[in-house]
Amino acid sequence: MKKVILSSLSALVLLIGCGSESESDAAACRFSVQQNLDQGNYAAVIAELTNPASACYAAYNGDEWQLDLGAAYMGQAGLSVSDIISLIGVQDNANSSSFQAFIDGVSSRQSTTALDNLEDASSAFSAALGTANCTDPNLTTSQKDTCLYIGLAETMLATTTISYLLEDIADLFNDLDAAAQAAAQEEMEASMCALRYMDTNDATCGGAATISAGNVVFAYSDASTRNFTEINVTIAGNTYHRLGTEQPPLTGGTTIVTDGYCNNDFSNPSATWDVGTSPYACPLNQDPAVADQNISTLL
Repeated sequence: MKKVILSSLSALVLLIGCGSESESDAAACRFSVQQNLDQGNYAAVIAELTNPASACYAAYNGDEWQLDLGAAYMGQAGLSVSDIISLIGVQDNANSSSFQAFIDGVSSRQSTTALDNLEDASSAFSAALGTANCTDPNLTTSQKDTCLYIGLAETMLATTTISYLLEDIADLFNDLDAAAQAAAQEEMEASMCALRYMDTNDATCGGAATISAGNVVFAYSDASTRNFTEINVTIAGNTYHRLGTEQPPLTGGTTIVTDGYCNNDFSNPSATWDVGTSPYACPLNQDPAVADQNISTLL
């Protein structure tokens, strides 16, 4: 432990031991950012690097500070870059059970703010890349690394979104249990039918026997309300419940991200639907000041 502390102090001395006072401040600030990333203090990094007056920027080349900001957002999502790489490292593409383990690992790690954080991470990494294009064969090594980070953030964003569409996302890829896989595929079809309905106002979709919809008003903690479209999709006698934006327009409507079921004041949260106590798909976002995450944008 003493050696670790002495090494850290030595690194700090090397960083700030020479140069102007402003350069020393910037170096010390960047050192603090790295320490907070290593220790999992992601909120502190985000607060520092989203502060326009931060001294840290001077210690980076150009927009490279966005890489640390993106890493902090990934960590805040519960899916740090090191965690993801670790999960991918044990993944064997020829083994579906291993892929299930990867999916389960992602689902178990993600936080309730994962979608927002992952979107912010992708934006930060993209800002660090600047005008370069990840398909360019002449990228520098650092640009290739940044493209990897963008890919990780986008992959986790898609995986997290799908995890909210299905009770168990791993079942969608479960070749070892045909019944579970068929049920997951049917549930996914219901989600896509609901999304199509919101976009086209067309109540026919693939194997869906019926699609019905109505208006539901949710009440928030500050007494404000928000209107949604309640969508019920029935396939092979099984009914799935989703929420969409207020009205299904002829084009451009969307479903929103939901998590479980609840009453329209967010009471009686439940993992299963109950017409008596948990009759609606429950919006993931319960903050009246925040817009709901829509499936169209995320996918």
